[in-house]
Amino acid sequence: MKNCSNNYLPTPVSVSGNRHRNLNLVLTAPDIAVAFHDQDTPGLIPVADASQTLTVDLVVWPAALPGYTYQLLFNSIATGPRKLILPSHAPGAPLHLEIPAELLLEGFHDVAYVVVNPINQVEQKSEIFRIQIDRTAPGAPELAAIQFPAEIQNGLTAAELDQLGGQLDVQIAGYTGMAKHDRILTRWGDIVGPTAVVNETDMGLDKVSVTFTRAFLQTLGEEEKQVCYQVIDRAGNPSILSNTVAVKLRLKDLPSDYPAPVIDQAVGDLIDYLEAQAGVLVDIPHYPGAAALDSIQLFWGTNNPLTPVFVAPGDENEAVILTLKLPFEAIAQGPQGDAAVHYEVSRNGELTGTSLDTHIDVFTTLPFPTPLSNLTVQGTSVQNPNTQDNFIDEDDYELNGRGVVLWNTGFEINDDLNLYWGNQVKTQWYQIRSSDVAATRDLIIPIDNELMKLQGTGEAIPVYFTVTRTGNPNSMTSPTQPVTVRSREEQPGGENGLTGPTFNLTSNGVLGPNENPDGADVKVSPYVNIAEGQKITFTFKGF
Repeated sequence: MKNCSNNYLPTPVSVSGNRHRNLNLVLTAPDIAVAFHDQDTPGLIPVADASQTLTVDLVVWPAALPGYTYQLLFNSIATGPRKLILPSHAPGAPLHLEIPAELLLEGFHDVAYVVVNPINQVEQKSEIFRIQIDRTAPGAPELAAIQFPAEIQNGLTAAELDQLGGQLDVQIAGYTGMAKHDRILTRWGDIVGPTAVVNETDMGLDKVSVTFTRAFLQTLGEEEKQVCYQVIDRAGNPSILSNTVAVKLRLKDLPSDYPAPVIDQAVGDLIDYLEAQAGVLVDIPHYPGAAALDSIQLFWGTNNPLTPVFVAPGDENEAVILTLKLPFEAIAQGPQGDAAVHYEVSRNGELTGTSLDTHIDVFTTLPFPTPLSNLTVQGTSVQNPNTQDNFIDEDDYELNGRGVVLWNTGFEINDDLNLYWGNQVKTQWYQIRSSDVAATRDLIIPIDNELMKLQGTGEAIPVYFTVTRTGNPNSMTSPTQPVTVRSREEQPGGENGLTGPTFNLTSNGVLGPNENPDGADVKVSPYVNIAEGQKITFTFKGF
């Protein structure tokens, strides 16, 4: 290699400030401090900040030199003035750009910045920070009213609040635009109530729960107030006020020890189906401060109120101020088993007191729902040609009868059928067997001759049967079937029948046209069971 003197070496020129002629940098995205930075609503700008110039934050990038410029990119369009990097701007130092308020329209927007090398005009764009402008109020076109429990009807009492666990939990139904982080602000009249924030669970259920505590409710007084709510979304957009619900509080302690109602002692300790069908009498005893036109509402069970009844003028001072007869429906739709019975007293629409409970057992459920059919009674004589149903002739009367019971889908194994024949009763006349249930055929059951004879004869003996089931005090009863019963003893001639007639015969015992040219007299002697109006038919056979 040849050595050359320095006089022959080319000399490069040092260009000051041009070390990064081609930037090729990765510029981090700018930031907007007022935006939300979580995963739920990244970049959402509160409406309060979206109505004014929005500050965009960035930092001096590592390759920045004095004279470089940076400028806002809003939706990829250069916006606003170019700003210079000053000698005092060290890498990492904060810089700021501004987004004019008029650009902050509804929707999503991309925010970035572009930097330029002024010497060669090479530019580099930063990563994007996406923002959202939301100016749409939630809940359009209207918000449904708060859903209160039924206990607020006619005013919420202290006792009802206790039953609700000492707090009033309400539900707010889903609404248009419902989203996580929405704030629910309640109002009780002019008083700000508790708030709730919508979470993922609320979104899944499409409703929000809000709790009014006892402490809060006790500060409200007892005047009726309109209760509503308003929704503020995460951006800060307020909804209209919801539809209102009128609620009256009656949290002052009211008497709860009025004398218990008195149930008719005739029913004993258990009200069964027949007793309930007949109606049950309940006395309302005198209670402290009773007044004419007080409204008495009886509750047969906790959630089974009856129609209120007013105290008649003049009865308010009686030992029993009111007697109520409960219809079957009121008892049947109440609880089975132990039923707690009490009454509430109201005056001028305001509850004034509640009675103690009276407890009684109720069992009004029948063994099965399908009605029974009439029993068909048949005779068993094969000699008498009369085969009419529900007719026992004199020949049948000497034998056992039979009853035909139409099969009922409600029959179960071990159900007892009991026969009622006039005044005679045959308990456990028949017991349903497993083979009966399997076959589901009509039952043919003997009827004891002794039972029929104990009752005797008659034109329309009432006959029916009942079905009873172990563990159920109620029985199913079939319709009554009139049965005609006859016997030889009551027939003309009695048990031995009629004696033959006598004729005026000749001396040799002959009756004939030659012997009796003027006819023959026939004599019928009085017979057993003879009665006026009986028709005698004479039959003559000659040979």
